[in-house]
Amino acid sequence: MNTNMISTNIQPLSASYIEDFRLAASQMTGAKKRLFQATIAIKYCMGSARKTETLLGWSKYTVKLGLHEKRTGITCLGGQKARCGNLKWEDKYPEIAKALWELANTHSQQDPTFRTTISYTRLTASAALKHLQNMGFTKDTLPSPGTMAVILNRNGYRLRPVVKAKPLRKIPETDAIFANVKKKDQQNIAKGDVKRLSMDCKATVNIGEYSRGGKTRGYNQAFDHDMGCKEKYTPFGLVDEDSGLLNLFFGNSSKTSDFIVDSVQSWWDASTLEERANCSLIQIKVDNGQESSGRRTQFLKRMVEFADYTGKSIQLLYYPPYHSKYNPIERCWGIMEQHWNGAKLEDVETMLKWAKSMTWKGIHPVVKLSQKVYQKGISLSSARQKTYKITFKINIYTEIITTKNKVILSALIIKHVDLHC
Repeated sequence: MNTNMISTNIQPLSASYIEDFRLAASQMTGAKKRLFQATIAIKYCMGSARKTETLLGWSKYTVKLGLHEKRTGITCLGGQKARCGNLKWEDKYPEIAKALWELANTHSQQDPTFRTTISYTRLTASAALKHLQNMGFTKDTLPSPGTMAVILNRNGYRLRPVVKAKPLRKIPETDAIFANVKKKDQQNIAKGDVKRLSMDCKATVNIGEYSRGGKTRGYNQAFDHDMGCKEKYTPFGLVDEDSGLLNLFFGNSSKTSDFIVDSVQSWWDASTLEERANCSLIQIKVDNGQESSGRRTQFLKRMVEFADYTGKSIQLLYYPPYHSKYNPIERCWGIMEQHWNGAKLEDVETMLKWAKSMTWKGIHPVVKLSQKVYQKGISLSSARQKTYKITFKINIYTEIITTKNKVILSALIIKHVDLHC
């Protein structure tokens, strides 16, 4: 025993002190508890494990171990630490877990009320196991259906019907469209040089002392309905599915095709030269909203111009009608609503501050404000469509737009904008 550690001024302990020390030790476990016991032994029992046992009722062997740990600085691990305790399935098989998360994400949708961050999924445990087996994973590495259900639940994928999340309609081709979106997405993942984006606009945000349906500390009062709000902003989101970087654009004008494409172009201008050089195709997942529909001539015109501006091909993957909640950007809106639903967005600075402080996949978003005024109702006449040399080839599954505009880069090339819905 190191005598330098032992206190020579032993202080007598009253009954209340002994009771307090015992209570404190009972609230601790493991090495932390042994360190506390060793400290008390040195201060009040001359570093004697036997005296500590007599006075406080602690095991002399435990106290002795704590004294050795304190003296050497080495923490001893119990035998049960090495022999017991089973790892979670997703920690034991990380590669299979990664494949499962990718599979679950393709079948998930955000709670449309944005009250929770849970992703509701159509994927059952049995179906998940079947998909994983088809991917080549053996049965001995896969859990039982009951365990698979627990794994999906604890990782935020709930198999639960939500009436408000139910699509209004399901056309006969819905499953075929989903399969086509998944096929195109997987092909682009395999290529490795494709920018995979998801974009959408959120509901207009009222600026003022309005309630957003959340809760906050303190005594706060807010209006529960629109009192003739004069200042409103439309959020537009663009998320990189691979890096997780979220770009948010707030416009105080109308939600138009021009606002959407201008925001996408702003994202491109902010990207690095290396990112542009390593990108051969820009894939954008989008819903069939009025401003970004595959039949919206002004949107198609602007996307053609954007393709010519970037020198890259643009592929737009459209989700089926009434199924926009499966678009990955919708999960970002859920996180944002959870983040600021207890705040009063009294001015634009407060709105931008709250938007910048949220995180998506551990990354703060890039937030920009647009004061540009956009005109509504702009469309392209038949004559102007011929000017842009846009030809439409439309069926129920696919909308393809081909632009024959020739752009001089290093050579004369032809740009293509493919829309798959």
